[in-house]
Amino acid sequence: MRWAATLATIAAAISTAAVADPRWTSQDLRALHDVVAMAPGEGLPDYDAAPIADLVPGEIADVLADTIGLRLARDFFEGSERVRADRSWHIDRGSLDYGEWLHDVLARHSVRASFQSLLPKDARYVGLKRAFAHCTAPTTCVRIAVNLDRLRAMPRDLGARYVWVNIAAYRLDLIENGRAVASHRVIVGKPGSQTPSFQAKVTGVTVNPWWNVPCSIVDESVGKLIASNPKEAARRGYVATKGVDGKLVVRQRPGPDNALGRIKLEMPNPYDVYIHDTPSKDLFASSRRAFSHGCIRTEDPQGLAVSLLGTEQQAEVDILLSTGVSRTLRLAQPIPVYIVYLTAEGDETATGGVATYLDIYHRDVR
Repeated sequence: MRWAATLATIAAAISTAAVADPRWTSQDLRALHDVVAMAPGEGLPDYDAAPIADLVPGEIADVLADTIGLRLARDFFEGSERVRADRSWHIDRGSLDYGEWLHDVLARHSVRASFQSLLPKDARYVGLKRAFAHCTAPTTCVRIAVNLDRLRAMPRDLGARYVWVNIAAYRLDLIENGRAVASHRVIVGKPGSQTPSFQAKVTGVTVNPWWNVPCSIVDESVGKLIASNPKEAARRGYVATKGVDGKLVVRQRPGPDNALGRIKLEMPNPYDVYIHDTPSKDLFASSRRAFSHGCIRTEDPQGLAVSLLGTEQQAEVDILLSTGVSRTLRLAQPIPVYIVYLTAEGDETATGGVATYLDIYHRDVR
């Protein structure tokens, strides 16, 4: 966004618009100028800081500085409009009363420090920003900028222990105190059935789960199998009933053919997307693993389950796996899980300090 044209039209009025007690002092206006000038270094658009330096305290300066400052504060704290407009992004950043925040900032004359405090401080953001500062390839620079925006749209406090899934990297990390203590390859949704970006909480682990077959999959394939070859459907464990609306309702018994495999993480969410095992182990050998209907299949579900539950429950998991009994083991404390879409990550071992991934869902383009 550029402000030069707007400021030029009212330049003549500035000298007559002074008020006895302006909200923005000369010191604060200079600080805002510096903050706006640094915004491109965060991967944000050029807000054109130069005209701010020509403002003098007064009513006009108050209105324009408020407008610029509030817009910039939101972009720092929530990510810019390009990520806020992404309908696949459902991570709740939280909210901030920007008017009250700005009032306090001006009362303390802490413009530079307060704007800086809105930005993420975690290693992911710092590393990616460092790569952006040294980026020379235009396409890569744009990609890094888009992903800096996504990281600004994340909660600032992710928790001391959480599950982090990067869809574009086909990877799940278990994070403890800022470090990945375990990493697992995953399979994610196909471009036609994309895995959304969202947050949830893992509340338990179900061993030998039943699968409630989604209506879309019943209509696409399972319903046809039941109608054309009921014996084969029964052999695969499908159990069909009619719902109150007369539609076919299908569940799949626990077993070797179950689409959820032997382990499923219980993480209630409105998208019916879960992290689970799969009987199709061979798919993990592919470098591009967008094969599912939206759920996330993990390569080492048993290891992940024990990591979340604690080693004291490993024996119970082993017994359930050996007997085939279906049971949900509750976590002592729910663990946050973040499903994100990052096509660039800071990586000191990679060329240019950044690892890039295929934009499998074309979200960078949007």
